[in-house]
Amino acid sequence: MMKGNDSSKKRWVSTVLMTGIVLAGMVPAGAVVSAVSRNDSTILTQEMSQLTNDPKSGFEKITADADAQKAKEEASDVTDKETIATEDKDVPVIKDEGTTEVKDEVKAKEESTKNDEKTAADKKEAVVPTAGYDGPKTDPTGTTWIETDISASSATAYVSPSGAQDRPDEPVLYFGNKTLKFQPSSLTNNKNYVTGKNMSSWTYVGRSVNEMNPNPSKAYGIIINNAIPADRGYHYFDPNVTNSIETAVQSGKITDYKLYKNTAGTGFKATMYDTSYNLSYTFIEMYDGAGGLYSYFSITNNDTKSRAIGAVQAADTFVDDDNVPIRSLGPDAGFKMKGDNHTLNYMLNNPLDGTKLGGWTNYTAGKYTDIMDPAYVGNYFIGGALGEGMEKSQAEKNITVSNINTPTPPITADSGFVIKTNPESLKPGESLTNGSYLTYKEIATTKPPVATVTAPIINAYEDQADALEIKGTVSDPDGTKGRIRITYPDKTTSAASENMYDTGTVGKSKDYTAKIKRSKLKLGVNKLTVIAIDDKENEQTKVVPVTVTLFNLGATPIPQKIDVGGKVSTVETELIKDMTIMGTPTPNAHTLEIDGSNPSGKPLDNSAVGFYIQDMLLTDTVVSPNKVAKIPVPVNVTDGDTVTDNTSAVYAKSFSTTSDAISGLTGADKLNDFILTESKAKGWILATGADSAVSVKSTTLPIISGGGVYEATIWNANGKEITIDITVSGDDLKITAAPDTMSYGASTGVMLPYSSEDFNLQRKDIAKVSISNLGKQGWNLSAKVSEPLRDGANTLTGVLKYVDTNNVVMDLDSGSVIVGSGKTETTQDITWDDPKQGIIANLNGSNTSLKVGTYTGEIEWTLTSAP
Repeated sequence: MMKGNDSSKKRWVSTVLMTGIVLAGMVPAGAVVSAVSRNDSTILTQEMSQLTNDPKSGFEKITADADAQKAKEEASDVTDKETIATEDKDVPVIKDEGTTEVKDEVKAKEESTKNDEKTAADKKEAVVPTAGYDGPKTDPTGTTWIETDISASSATAYVSPSGAQDRPDEPVLYFGNKTLKFQPSSLTNNKNYVTGKNMSSWTYVGRSVNEMNPNPSKAYGIIINNAIPADRGYHYFDPNVTNSIETAVQSGKITDYKLYKNTAGTGFKATMYDTSYNLSYTFIEMYDGAGGLYSYFSITNNDTKSRAIGAVQAADTFVDDDNVPIRSLGPDAGFKMKGDNHTLNYMLNNPLDGTKLGGWTNYTAGKYTDIMDPAYVGNYFIGGALGEGMEKSQAEKNITVSNINTPTPPITADSGFVIKTNPESLKPGESLTNGSYLTYKEIATTKPPVATVTAPIINAYEDQADALEIKGTVSDPDGTKGRIRITYPDKTTSAASENMYDTGTVGKSKDYTAKIKRSKLKLGVNKLTVIAIDDKENEQTKVVPVTVTLFNLGATPIPQKIDVGGKVSTVETELIKDMTIMGTPTPNAHTLEIDGSNPSGKPLDNSAVGFYIQDMLLTDTVVSPNKVAKIPVPVNVTDGDTVTDNTSAVYAKSFSTTSDAISGLTGADKLNDFILTESKAKGWILATGADSAVSVKSTTLPIISGGGVYEATIWNANGKEITIDITVSGDDLKITAAPDTMSYGASTGVMLPYSSEDFNLQRKDIAKVSISNLGKQGWNLSAKVSEPLRDGANTLTGVLKYVDTNNVVMDLDSGSVIVGSGKTETTQDITWDDPKQGIIANLNGSNTSLKVGTYTGEIEWTLTSAP
């Protein structure tokens, strides 16, 4: 029987196996018998699962399985080789850096990269204008425009401050006419009360209705690349002059003109495309409820490269008379032209909140023929010249000049003005928008109110900010009602309906409370300003600064590192840093304690390696109610099998295995997965616990491994690595198969000799012993007779012998004889197909007294390691 068979394996694993020996019946001369093999019950015990429903013998089954596995491995080898030979697009092919091929590839790649970058840059820069372009995507008015193009009816379509039609008590605005396209024409009302004829004047009061071109009139120009193009500049208003945007529309150089009306019926928007200069223009004229007129002139760069672009606007004005003084509204605020009965206020700021309407930067005014003459004031605007015009003048100062280089005394004839914005670099698709406000509302001489702030420094926690308030006093020397306007960091202001006040008595000081919108603030320091505005829109001249600091109670946790079984520090400065607290961070102003509710859901377990959270509660004990913040402190538990740096950790344990377990793996990926699983490897980020995937960087462990100690280096995705030992033991040298029986004798029997001569019985099959040597170590295979040949009471000795390749004969009855050896192959078969070599049955003179019969016995195979 076989010794040491492991029935849980699919192959024999013992180093000692038994083979039955059968000698065919010995019969007298002339007798004929059949060769007999051992009964199945005497065959070496094999794994029964291999034999179930399988007609093959145990050895045949193992051989078939081995052949199939070998074929599979060979096919796998071929596939792997083919895979290696096939170019992987994701894996670069390594070449000799010095070869011409590589240099050419590098050069080509660099040129390709440059081309790609250039293409990307071109794509980024290029903006291709299309028909129907409607100007910049942003609209400073915030109104809703009707999509229908009404340019064909521009001579009859109009808007009004109320949005209503045919009201005789308000002005109306026509945007363009048959001759001038988008030149605005404003009427005092629909019909002149004196003549009954339609008026055609941009101002509140018009000239004689018989004039062909009533004043005032506007002309728009551009500054591009530090020059005003001759065909896109301001001009004397004359139908024969062709150097403005208006006349370019008429001549067809500016195309795609479209006109839109807003849904409220209070404004027009005109869009067009300048084919000569690759620019898009948007003009907006829109009334407010008080009859004031907002004007916007927007330019968009539709070229494929950035350009410096500015804007120019000129106007010939008329207010009751052409002989009116021009006075400043204040620094950068605009100017006014005061006639006998009316005052034209040309403002660069929004009348509601004082914020800038657009980009107009410089302006001057004076005699129209002079300011339009490039030799005089007009020269100031050519080429985007820098310097001050009249925009720095104090309020009520007369700012009329003829020549900006040599200012002259006030001129009160033929008043007009020119205004510009200095060129700005516009990328393709970027826009420059200029805005102004025109009103004929009388400006009364009044005194502004004054507001003070009691506490100009306000501190609060972020979630308490809804209750933020500014408190102070307000007084008005000539009124009682008004509002407190707050200007926020983003330059937006509180609405006109917010923070209203009523002192009740003229000149009396009264307390006020103004609400601060939390949505307008950010964490940290916020700079605000406060002024009072009365119901006559008189603004406080000196703003009051207010600083609001929003806090978010908290601190930066300090990641902890402890050994398995260790404890986390209880010292505050070792747990948190950079505390943000509204008051002074003194011990009596706050507390820090463990949060037993564990909101992070990763409770500390100091018995196992890994990432955990120790939740802490930070409490501001000064404010009421107390402010509490949850601080999750990362805790990293490590041991001798963990390696960390300042960022990440990697953990893996050394382990033991068997060569048999490894030999069942197919390919390097399977081996690496096996190493990661057995070592329980894992990696993580120290600060967050996020996974830092582990992989096998290198290993000395081959798939076919003998006993010994090997190494594997495991690293995480952050590059931190650890080296472990892998101990492989047992089952690396074994007999995987041996013959069930070896039969000797002729198929028809053997004639017994009648003399003492020697002769060998015929071996009826090929004898083969298979060896598995995964460790490629030296080995010896020995054989000996373990059960002598017997037939009943008759015994034969000295019959079974081993004959080596040198024909040296050794008796197997006398003890173990080495019958094979090896060391370099992982598998090897010991085969004897020569009937005169290997294990033979030899009869000699000492066996002349043989009895007739069939003799059976056993040979024991022993596999041992050898140098």
